[in-house]
Amino acid sequence: MLRAAREAGPHLVHHAGETAGPASVREALTAGRAERIGHGIRVLKDPELVAELRRRRVPLEVRPSSNVLLGLVPSLAEHPLPRLVEAGLTATLNTDGETSLTAEYQRTRETFGYSDAQLAHLARASTESSFAPEAWKTQVSAEIDRWLSR
Repeated sequence: MLRAAREAGPHLVHHAGETAGPASVREALTAGRAERIGHGIRVLKDPELVAELRRRRVPLEVRPSSNVLLGLVPSLAEHPLPRLVEAGLTATLNTDGETSLTAEYQRTRETFGYSDAQLAHLARASTESSFAPEAWKTQVSAEIDRWLSR
């Protein structure tokens, strides 16, 4: 059934590596054929998995506020987002609806001291790893560049 769905065109994004460990991400990649991973914050516990995600450029949809709200991370300051980025993973900043995306970017700036360039890097990762048409990605990337050059 998964093969039929994939052949029909829908993209596959699995929530994994949030409450469960790296094995859930590996299963999402193999059996689930995930193109993106929703959350994935526990992947750093498995260096081989980190290397595979980096090599395959599988994006992680990271949601720091949600992870704290659910008690999966004690505080924003302890969230692994910076370590995911430092590991060379494609991390995108997202929200589960408990906050706005703008607020999530602001919290990321305030908590981790991220510069405009670092925030733009996250925004570009989100744009490039989206399933949107290439023309839209090009337009949004240009808007990110304009924002960064202001």
